[in-house]
Amino acid sequence: MKCLIVDDDPLICDLLTHFCGKVSQIEEVFTASTGFETINLLNSGSFDLIFLDFDLPDINGKDILNVLNSDTAVIMVTSNREFGSDSYNYDQVIDFLVKPVNFSRFYKGVQKAQALKEKATPQQNRIFVKDGNKLVKINLEEVRYLKSEGNYISIILQDKKILTLMTLKELEPKLPRFFQKVHRSYMVNLNKIDSIDSSGLEIENKHIPVSKSYEKELLRNIDLLN
Repeated sequence: MKCLIVDDDPLICDLLTHFCGKVSQIEEVFTASTGFETINLLNSGSFDLIFLDFDLPDINGKDILNVLNSDTAVIMVTSNREFGSDSYNYDQVIDFLVKPVNFSRFYKGVQKAQALKEKATPQQNRIFVKDGNKLVKINLEEVRYLKSEGNYISIILQDKKILTLMTLKELEPKLPRFFQKVHRSYMVNLNKIDSIDSSGLEIENKHIPVSKSYEKELLRNIDLLN
């Protein structure tokens, strides 16, 4: 998702930017400290999710909501509790966070936005990849895991392996949310995991390492699938 953070407090902007960096669903983050700056950014492009402070030095959050497209998800982030109930009169507002914000509560709001985005744009569970001199259709639900092989990726299915000239970085944006990067060389289908322990995970008797930096996100995303 492409995200915009609107708050005149630089500490809040820094905190929310840090939180966004911990969430794989958010790919781009922009910040604005005034209402006019926000309007200019909105006029220059669209956003999937906006974290919006109600009290800004020039234009308040309510005025910004009045000019937003109805398909833009907004999470209000403010200490103005009085606007809490009124905010849900706006179709764009999907959540209301009261400062100070912790990561757990922040992440729940992001998941609401992600769910709405996926409902509006159903995930493509099939892709075509180059295998030698031909294009092969891959049903992503059948993929066990992906392994980086330099400039190539091994796509592991139940009964075959396809080697395609592509990097994990190039393929990752095309994958549905049930795929998770667990190591610099591996992405796995969360629905195919048989077990997880301190040494990594198992998919059909194949041991796959899990880097420390991906452990928490892996467990969190597995919980969300349940």
